[in-house]
Amino acid sequence: MSTLTGQDVAFYRKQGYRLYHRQLFPAEKLFRLRSIFEEHLAQKGSKRADELDTPHFNDARLLEFLLSNEVLDVVEPLIGPNIALWSSHFICKEPYTGRATPWHEDAAYWEGRISA
Repeated sequence: MSTLTGQDVAFYRKQGYRLYHRQLFPAEKLFRLRSIFEEHLAQKGSKRADELDTPHFNDARLLEFLLSNEVLDVVEPLIGPNIALWSSHFICKEPYTGRATPWHEDAAYWEGRISA
């Protein structure tokens, strides 16, 4: 069952993106995902936090979330039923550590999502 409206899909097709302003997972499931993330962060060793790329390659528990109905119900109306999981990434940027990032445009995505 899709959680997107026809208007959401039309916006995506015209603009190339769609912000989803609802919590995707129920609280208990989100807590489990956060616990897995915190494990990965604690075990990252010398890797930078922003290098936690494709964690599902080494942790099958993440497939519960990446292939869940909650995710597929948002993605399928936008791109159709032939979906492949190509990559996953924990977006995590530690404060005061960073490197130059080539110019890119994600302000529209993050607007209103970051709390001060």
